Amino acid sequence: MPYADHLSPSAQFLMIGLLVVAFGAFLARAILFARREYAGIRPVYPGAWSAAQCRSLEYFRLLVGLALIPLWGFFLFIAPSMTTNWPFAYTELISLVLLLLISNAWLLLLVPRNWEKFGAISRSFWITMTFLVVWWGVMFTATGWMFAKASESPPLRSLSGVYAAQGWPSLANPMPLRNPKLTTPPERG
Repeated sequence: MPYADHLSPSAQFLMIGLLVVAFGAFLARAILFARREYAGIRPVYPGAWSAAQCRSLEYFRLLVGLALIPLWGFFLFIAPSMTTNWPFAYTELISLVLLLLISNAWLLLLVPRNWEKFGAISRSFWITMTFLVVWWGVMFTATGWMFAKASESPPLRSLSGVYAAQGWPSLANPMPLRNPKLTTPPERG
């Protein structure tokens, strides 16, 4: 069943469940963010951070949110053209789940929280920012690479050595003619 166009019921159930969980987490985080913003709860930054460092983190959060817009746009652009054969049958759905999880992680970064609860690591602004920049850089790079691979057109099928093994003539080594009379041109007479 290498190129089946349908999914088994268990695979469909798993994919739908994964989508529901990802969308539910995103929706819950969005509601929590809206509720805390409406209540005016501000994040608590470590005491060792300066006001400029706190603003830098807020600008970074905004930058991540703005970087999500082209990813969603690119996904919506390439989703209709993604291949649906068996090896790539899940690409569109997995891409959607991945984007929902990345958006959920961005909302997690936005939700006002107590940054001091992460311990000694969060007390250092540079360690925290290095971790966030590397993590988001890897996520955006991996997602962009996945979308680029998914948007490629499928390779053209051409003759390969498999056909030669099945008795097809090869251009490099043509099959000899079986009728010796056809090897010489007929005489006119």
